Amino acid sequence: DTVASQFDTPPSLSASVAHRLLTTSPAHARHAHPRLNPAWVNDATAASELGTLAHAIFLEGKRDRIVLVNAVDWSHKDSLGVVAWKRRQEIREAGHLPVLLDDMPAIEAMVTAARTALDLSELAGLMDDAGPFGHGQPEGTLVWQESGAWCRSRPDWISGDRRILLDYKTVGRTAEPDGCARGPLLGSGHDLQAAFGIAGLRALGVHRDPTFVFMVQEVDPPYACSFVSLTPAYLAWAEAKRKHALAVWADCLASDEWPSYDTRIHYAEPPQWA
Repeated sequence: DTVASQFDTPPSLSASVAHRLLTTSPAHARHAHPRLNPAWVNDATAASELGTLAHAIFLEGKRDRIVLVNAVDWSHKDSLGVVAWKRRQEIREAGHLPVLLDDMPAIEAMVTAARTALDLSELAGLMDDAGPFGHGQPEGTLVWQESGAWCRSRPDWISGDRRILLDYKTVGRTAEPDGCARGPLLGSGHDLQAAFGIAGLRALGVHRDPTFVFMVQEVDPPYACSFVSLTPAYLAWAEAKRKHALAVWADCLASDEWPSYDTRIHYAEPPQWA
C-alpha cells in the first residue's frame, strides 16, 4: 500500500535499471533513468503497447483508457481524415491507449485466453466476481530505502494477503516455461524484477516470505499462457545480483561518476563449443 510520487525521493533503483547497470555499465543505467537523463524519452514499441492494452483490460478490468482508431494501419488516415499516427500521438499525450479498430478482436481474444488459463492454474483461488484480480492491488508501487539508496518496485499485481506478487508478460515468441527460463527471465532481467519485488515487501514489513510469479502469454494464436517462478537457488542468485547492483548504484550516486566500459583492449577467447 506504500505509494510515492517519483519526485518525493531521490532517483531510485528499479529492476530494469539494475539490469542495465549489470549487463552494460553505470553510464547506460544513468542514460536509461528518467530522473538522471534530461533527454530521456519513453520509446514505446508496438509490442509494449500491446502489453499495456492487455494489462489495462486483464489486470485492471479498465477499458476507459482505450481509444479506438478506425484506420487500416498507423500510416493511413483514419475515418475522420487524420493521419493515424498523428491521432495516435494525440491519444498518447492525453494519457490514453490508442488501438486500431481491427486489432481489438485479437486483444479481446488474448484477454479471454489469459482469464481461462488463470482459472485453470494454481492461482485460480485469487479470482472473484469483481474480476480476475479483485482480491488484490494492481499496479501498486513499493518504495523503500536500503544501503543508503532508494529502491523501487512496481509489481503488476499483489494479492490481498500480500503473499503473491504476479507480473503479466506478453511475448512475441514462446511462453513455453523452459524457453522463458532460458530467454527473457535472464536476458531481460526478469529475475531481478522478482528479487526487487520480494525485497520491497520484506523491507516494508508487508510479508516476510512472498512468492513472485510470472504469467507469460504469447501474442499470437492460440495465445497460450504459462506460469513461471524462481527456485530458491535462482532467487538467491537474483538477490545477490540485486545487492551488487545496489552497491554500485549507491557509489555512483554518491560520487556522481557513471563510468562506461573499460578502455583497455579486451582479448576474446574462442568459445568452448566452437
